[in-house]
Amino acid sequence: MEILNEREKAVLDLIVESYIASAEPVGSKTISKTVKNRWSSATIRNIMADLEELGFLYKPHAVAGRIPTPKAFRHYVDDLDVPVHPGKKALQALDTMLRPRYFYMGEVMADASRILAAISRYTSIVVEPRIDTMLFKEIEFVKLSKHAVLIVFITSSGMIHTRLVETEENLDDDTLKNMKRYMNERFEGTPLYVLKEGIMEDMERDKTAFHKLLSRISDTLETIIEGESKREVHIDGTSKMIGCSGFSDVERLRDLFQALERKERLLRLLDKCLKEEGVHVILGTESDIKEMRDVSIITSTYRISDKSFGVLGVMGPIRMDYSRIIPIVDYTAKTVTDILRIM
Repeated sequence: MEILNEREKAVLDLIVESYIASAEPVGSKTISKTVKNRWSSATIRNIMADLEELGFLYKPHAVAGRIPTPKAFRHYVDDLDVPVHPGKKALQALDTMLRPRYFYMGEVMADASRILAAISRYTSIVVEPRIDTMLFKEIEFVKLSKHAVLIVFITSSGMIHTRLVETEENLDDDTLKNMKRYMNERFEGTPLYVLKEGIMEDMERDKTAFHKLLSRISDTLETIIEGESKREVHIDGTSKMIGCSGFSDVERLRDLFQALERKERLLRLLDKCLKEEGVHVILGTESDIKEMRDVSIITSTYRISDKSFGVLGVMGPIRMDYSRIIPIVDYTAKTVTDILRIM
């Protein structure tokens, strides 16, 4: 990205901030008033012309004002001095999350999504961690008939995954009890992807009655991990997009909402934010989802364990107030992490 001199950077930042506040093209007179006539309108016009040539601004109509491009927003966001904490009202709302006693991770996610949408005034997205990184807590077997057993996997975060399996052999209660004890003692606290590897190793050593049951458990685990598209995604506040600049067109709104319903693509996009902890800002066409070309997504990661992360965030127009929203998203993620640690 081009390196701007101090004056160019100052003018660009003022244009972006003015556009965020007004959603109107910004002219040289507006900037001149903002800097209290420190620079003349002619000087500012020359700087704006240079910025336009560099691809930071464009002229939408035959008017004097300019509009910042996604390239301008990327420059602005990357160089933004973000407050550490959100505003007082946002802090109070998020601190209420610490008061209830949660029993399931799903409750935390639902609350986080609801509160995040309310205080950001945009659409919130909260995604549970990848299934394969969740930590195994215990297994239960429910014998439904001679040849049918319900296998119940419970993770340390309280997520429950069940699968019905059929067996050729009649598994007696003692075998199931012994298998339950073995699994819980041997694998508690193990990520599910490591759990599968451990089961395969034990199958190599064990050729007794446990062997076939271990095979069923392994197949069940594989099905659970492969069911990645079934991950829970909480989305709140979609109606807040209505009326935002750029979303007055009903057809574009419909396309956006349909894109959110096809959550597989959304999950692939948000999973990219899991590669590194912290805040990420995805601007417009950076998402590779055509229907989201006019949308920004601000995300942050929350932690369940050393190797298990989830992601939450806010979606809104590119002209979001980033200095207000980024601390809200980041603090929400830290609050969710704190809650999950004490559950």
